[in-house]
Amino acid sequence: MKAQRILCIHGIGGKDAQMNNNQGWVRDWRQALRGHLQLNDQAVQFMPFDSFFKPYNANAGDYIEFLAESFLGLLRWRRSQKNFFKDWMDNYPDMVVEFLKEPKLRQDLRKELRKYLVDINPDVIYAHSLGSLLCYDYFSQPENQNGYGHISLVTAGSQLGNPFLKGHVPYPIVRLPLKRWFNLNNNNDNVFARYNLPANYDNFKQIETLFDDNDFINHNGLSYINNSEAIAKVWQSL
Repeated sequence: MKAQRILCIHGIGGKDAQMNNNQGWVRDWRQALRGHLQLNDQAVQFMPFDSFFKPYNANAGDYIEFLAESFLGLLRWRRSQKNFFKDWMDNYPDMVVEFLKEPKLRQDLRKELRKYLVDINPDVIYAHSLGSLLCYDYFSQPENQNGYGHISLVTAGSQLGNPFLKGHVPYPIVRLPLKRWFNLNNNNDNVFARYNLPANYDNFKQIETLFDDNDFINHNGLSYINNSEAIAKVWQSL
């Protein structure tokens, strides 16, 4: 059966403002997904979450503590590598630190995602960047192991494979209770996200979606959606 409903979850903030007006990235994602999945406008829905971060303000102490925790984990994993400070610092803003350091924030976001899963009952979730962390955090919880076997999750530009996150998320990567999980990976992605996702499960598949947007970050959610490998191996299979 073809997918009927898709829930989109964006990455790092500042994106909620365009949701109600169907402009910019929202319009582009909706048009692309409609075309690839042969859906109507209302079948593509979006989850806003920027407002949940407003009460939090990551300070220097948070960054130092987060860096210390991440750095120690990284040293144990790849002592021989160089330039890891640059890998970590490039385009790594407050929202990611707050998400990983604030249990109450993650709890609130899990509750919000649950509401959207109930209301929309999506067949597919497309989660970009920080959205992939949110989904992994939700579906890896013991209380969320049932009732989602019909959902296909598509993560893109995910930081889950980065060794810095080992001390902050369930690791090794756990099997998610979903129909399928596709991870779109771009080795040119410079937003902490060019690492293979180390998972080997019957419902998981990584798709190499190489692209170069001729900018420094190569992290655009639309570029992942429209990649030829994603179209052939993910969207056309749903």
